[in-house]
Amino acid sequence: MKLRLFVIQFFFSVAVLRAQDPHFTQFSAAPFTVNPAYTGVFNGTARFMSNYRQQWANLVDPFTTAVVAADVKVGNISTEQDQHPFNIGVQLMQDKSMAGAFKSSYGGLMASYHVNLDAAESQSIGAGLSINYGNRKMDFSSISFDRQFASGGYNLSLPSGEAAMQNMKPFYSVGAGLLFKSSNPLSGTFFDVGFSGYHFNKPIQTVIDDPNQVLPIRWSGQVTFQQYISDVNLINIRGLYQAQGAVSYLLAGASYGRIFGEDDQNMIGAGLWYRSGESFAPYAYVESNGVQIGFSYEISYNGLKKILTPASTFELSLQWRVGNILEKGIR
Repeated sequence: MKLRLFVIQFFFSVAVLRAQDPHFTQFSAAPFTVNPAYTGVFNGTARFMSNYRQQWANLVDPFTTAVVAADVKVGNISTEQDQHPFNIGVQLMQDKSMAGAFKSSYGGLMASYHVNLDAAESQSIGAGLSINYGNRKMDFSSISFDRQFASGGYNLSLPSGEAAMQNMKPFYSVGAGLLFKSSNPLSGTFFDVGFSGYHFNKPIQTVIDDPNQVLPIRWSGQVTFQQYISDVNLINIRGLYQAQGAVSYLLAGASYGRIFGEDDQNMIGAGLWYRSGESFAPYAYVESNGVQIGFSYEISYNGLKKILTPASTFELSLQWRVGNILEKGIR
């Protein structure tokens, strides 16, 4: 009976929170989750990305989110251009909770187009579009209800009486974004600022067939500043603000990196992230020949820390850029 009440409470909480989207601390390793205009914004010709996040990993029921994505620059690529015009990408993501009993799966297609604003091609503005598919399911084979209790214990082959929870239908949503970029390779200064929105069509997300329960629009603003302070040392500052329904947060971080190796293809760095009202996250990364691996561990400072110490949340990211990666650019 307690489990049944927990499941009902879980779905009620989803409705109250208006079905918030998954989020990442290392959002640069999952850029399509914050702005489709980031498609093709990297140093190289093709890029593969992956991010794995486990939130509150030391709890009985952590939230686990994994994403894989790729994008490529389409057409003839000129090494003289700072930003290629047309780019396409794809993203797959899965989010699990309730010990894997509740799963959300997402798939998306992204495209962006960037145009130069000056003759030196040091500034550009781009627009991105994303079309996403989502599907949320409850796996009743992994949980039990009071109606399934028999003389010998729980019998999961018996009907649960909760068929209504299976009525959540797949949905499609549309997102779009803008991105302004400015770069000066001579001074080693790179800057971008973007604004985006997701779920403009407000898809219905409900288990009780309530048309008023929709996935609210998620607004997002992003900024990146990168400065080479010498030929082999650089600092990177990133910020992200997101708002969806009644929930909003600011995520900001800074990191220091040092390039080493004969061909300047290796880098090691560390930094710190801050999420408003929630946590700090030390961050470290290493890069070699276009492959970058990052790790962050969040230290909660809100009320959760007072109840459960420590509340472990970590992320592991992977980025692989293919093509011309020797020129200085946003990493």
